[in-house]
Amino acid sequence: MNEFISDSIKRIKRFLTTRDFFIFLIFLVISTVLWAMQALQKDYEATVEVPINYVNLPKDYIVTNELPTHIRLTLEGKGSNLVRYRIGNSLGPIQVDMEEVANGKRKVATSTYFGQINKQIKSETHIRRSSPDSILYVLEKQKKKTVFVALDAEIELEQQYTFSDSIQVTPAKVTAFGPQTELSKLDTIHTELLTISNVKDTITKQIGLQGIRNVRFSDTVITVTIMSEKFTEKSVQLPIAIKNVPNNCTLRIFPSATTINYQVGLSSYEKVDASSFSLYVDFNEAKKNGKDKLKVKFSKCDSKAFNVKLKPAAIDYIIEEKSVQ
Repeated sequence: MNEFISDSIKRIKRFLTTRDFFIFLIFLVISTVLWAMQALQKDYEATVEVPINYVNLPKDYIVTNELPTHIRLTLEGKGSNLVRYRIGNSLGPIQVDMEEVANGKRKVATSTYFGQINKQIKSETHIRRSSPDSILYVLEKQKKKTVFVALDAEIELEQQYTFSDSIQVTPAKVTAFGPQTELSKLDTIHTELLTISNVKDTITKQIGLQGIRNVRFSDTVITVTIMSEKFTEKSVQLPIAIKNVPNNCTLRIFPSATTINYQVGLSSYEKVDASSFSLYVDFNEAKKNGKDKLKVKFSKCDSKAFNVKLKPAAIDYIIEEKSVQ
């Protein structure tokens, strides 16, 4: 058995290296080509995809539904032509004039556009079917509305730094263009999330707006400016005013002044002083709460100061009634 297999392998090797084998290959190739050419002369069906270009959309209209990007056509014709249509991508896109649609047409049969395809294919090739068989156009007149820009951000300052001013968003408002149904729900447009860490000094970043379907904006890029500076601690002592004391009573408080500890940016260190704050206690609160301590409140507190703390934050008090003369 082994001798038979070995002998067969030797005969095959001798045949593959002979002139007869190469002649056999040439005739095989020729016969295959002739068969293919004959087969391609027969009629077949094939499916091709034709892209769609939507042009001339009037400026005051917007498409609010999803439009197909291609039409699938089933073609019947000679195999040689169908191979060219499928492999060569020789069929150009269909041009859809959106100005005609906006002027009244809504649902359009795709057979309407077959004339553009027939100009590109051989006369013996025929369109049998199309998918989709129609295109639905949903158009609305475009409106506009001014909306505020809201910054979505996660900002982490460098240690011992604070904001020296409010974060600047430019532009603070944008114009939104879209269908009335969408704009009626829109008062603010949020930016994409801006994440920055270890901020110090001044930083300027550009960030995009969050997308809303069927709505476009006059500005698509927003400039964000973050200003920061080092801060320090400061303290001042202030007297405590007393409010709402009736004529027949006296409210005595202990102590009559308290210390304000706060942090402030270096640029505002000299500006934020004792005149930037004022304190009071309310007689009415003392009358009704029945507690031993009375809470000290701010009637004025500079916004540039932060982490503001009072020491003490609550004080002792005594209510005395005046004798009637």
